[in-house]
Amino acid sequence: MDAVTQKAMTKKSNLKSAGTKVSRGSKQWPPAKTVNSKRNQSSELRSTKLMSKVKPIIPPNFIENLFKQTRFTKKEIVGLCKLFKKLVAIYGAESTSSVAAMSSVVLITIPTQGFDRLMFREFLQNELGITTEEILTDRIFCFFDQRNDGVIHEDEWITGLSVLLRGTQDERIKYTFTIYDLNNDGFITKEEIFSLLRNCLVKHPQDEDPDEGVRELVDIVLRKMDCDNDAKLSFEDFSTSVNKQSLLLEAFGQCLPSREISESFLNSISSVQ
Repeated sequence: MDAVTQKAMTKKSNLKSAGTKVSRGSKQWPPAKTVNSKRNQSSELRSTKLMSKVKPIIPPNFIENLFKQTRFTKKEIVGLCKLFKKLVAIYGAESTSSVAAMSSVVLITIPTQGFDRLMFREFLQNELGITTEEILTDRIFCFFDQRNDGVIHEDEWITGLSVLLRGTQDERIKYTFTIYDLNNDGFITKEEIFSLLRNCLVKHPQDEDPDEGVRELVDIVLRKMDCDNDAKLSFEDFSTSVNKQSLLLEAFGQCLPSREISESFLNSISSVQ
């Protein structure tokens, strides 16, 4: 027996004496792989737990862009980003929209990352105190939804809030005019004013024509605000009237939070974890 063979036989003998099975038919085959598999699974579980504890990082350029586009400080923008995620979770469990399937009664859940119309309406009522008619909440939703995809995303939410909470007089006038211009034709028509005011007035059952009072109010409003007497309000008509009398800013329904609620909401941003 040569030296190489003798050395190999010695190694094999040592392995057997150590209790290590090298036969593929052995029940312990392959012990190293089994141990490694368990270690890998344990490592994956630890990684998953660690990832769940990691807070999402807000990209610096995202904050910088919003800082340039809004009237919020960078610190407020960070707080608003955190608050957005919390509110989305509260009002819609990560903003899920249920859509009925065309061929079945089963609802399909489509995950999104923002506010849908129903969630946004609840946000306006509960957080900003805007308890207005559905026609106006839908218009406010459209103002925020700049991408026009049926969802208010994080950047759209912050940009919209900048106007509602920190907007200048001119920005707020432009905003309210946009809300009241129901068909986006650049004018608030007599018919639109009627639609907006109709649900604001208390109707009495004994009235023969409950809409008569609304029509009279529309005529009064037009006489006061229609500067060029063309039976509709242009942006110039609306802006001139509001600058003369600030109470006319929300003449056709609430679409802004009160000053007290605005200040309270802004103060709460700094405490968001």
